[in-house]
Amino acid sequence: MRGERSLRAGLVEGVRALVGACGAIALFLSGPAAQASLHFRGRSPEAVWRTIHHRAHAIVQGGGSRRLYVFVDPNCPFCHTLFEQLQPLIGPRHLRVYWIVTGFLRASSAGKAAAILGAHRPLAALKRNETGFRPGRHGGGIAPVPVRGGAARALAVNNRLLTLTGPELVPTLVYRNRAGAIVIHQGVPMKPHGLLWTIRAIR
Repeated sequence: MRGERSLRAGLVEGVRALVGACGAIALFLSGPAAQASLHFRGRSPEAVWRTIHHRAHAIVQGGGSRRLYVFVDPNCPFCHTLFEQLQPLIGPRHLRVYWIVTGFLRASSAGKAAAILGAHRPLAALKRNETGFRPGRHGGGIAPVPVRGGAARALAVNNRLLTLTGPELVPTLVYRNRAGAIVIHQGVPMKPHGLLWTIRAIR
């Protein structure tokens, strides 16, 4: 199941770095995701980066110079872990995090994503979801709403953008590193490439 693969991605300790033939992208994958294609649905790494930047319905947190795009699902426990780990680092580490909310892991994921994307204050809604997160079958703390209107369109775009990064796994981190390469990291960064290592690598 796609959702089960998403959950397993966060459990795998090892991180494997693959560099595309063009030398312009590093793709960090764990577990089953290590078999991912590097073709990115026929798009170049730079095209994927630009498409995400210009088309994603992202919720921006922080105002730093280091741009980090993170695909999440409201019911993903590993996304929740990453969200909590990043909170005290956003200001001190000069981060600008673009939370790209998708909805596919569970039956309630799309409705919760719509509640966040359609909220008057999306960042506050995202924080409410994470503050009320309960492990197990409940997941994110925000109540789902009908998926319609602008929130439905935003969710559809975000879901499609996630497919450009490889297997549909969350969390997925996308950033440009100091060498200028576009990096896609699927799963919560773990040893030896931990979260602080990842942040330091962002240009």
